[in-house]
Amino acid sequence: MKIAADLHTHTLLCRHAYSTVTEVIKAASEKGLEGVGLTEHGPGYPGSVGWAYFNTYRDIPREMFGIKVFCGAEANFMDLAGNLDFTAEQLSKLDIVIASCHKECSPIGSREEITAMLIAAMQNPYVDIIGHPDNPIYPVDADAIAEEAARCNKALEINNSSPAARPGSEEICRDIIRAAKRHGTLLSVGSDAHYHLVVGKFDYSLGLLEELGFPAERVVNSSMERLQGFLAAHHTKQ
Repeated sequence: MKIAADLHTHTLLCRHAYSTVTEVIKAASEKGLEGVGLTEHGPGYPGSVGWAYFNTYRDIPREMFGIKVFCGAEANFMDLAGNLDFTAEQLSKLDIVIASCHKECSPIGSREEITAMLIAAMQNPYVDIIGHPDNPIYPVDADAIAEEAARCNKALEINNSSPAARPGSEEICRDIIRAAKRHGTLLSVGSDAHYHLVVGKFDYSLGLLEELGFPAERVVNSSMERLQGFLAAHHTKQ
């Protein structure tokens, strides 16, 4: 399976990554990708950037080094109701939105509470992807989130950094892929790179998708045409 665009990357502006925006985009181009998503942590994450950063995306060309640039964010869950650290108006101005749980700012709850929290976020019209839903700290009902993602035309992320960043996530990730197969759910693949040399690294994610026989046509970033059609459903400016 080919991945056309790395949809999940971070820069030094989040204070726990190491490369600049330009280095990330250039690295994606050098890896032979057709696109890259700039998805800095939202302002709810300690030490990350405020809205002014995202509001100044207007200065970044949407094509650089021969590839397409998607200027977005990794929004943080801020309460069990599924509220994020952006307003709806702010989200509407982004090219791509990943919503993720992070222990630094997201509440920890029961399996039922976390499942409901993710489902609530999927009903936000501007959310495209639920980021790394395989985190053992945030237990979920894989079938329930896969079914709702399919209903809402949202994607669940298979995050290449999960084994290192979220120990114990591997079997949960397999359960999510199996549930996605059962329910016709879309998936996305992202490196979650915090250093530019990691951009475009998908070995773990692609290995799992191949192992479990997940179809390429249901991976939103397996082609640029598929990706842009998917994003257009949530962001009319695409």
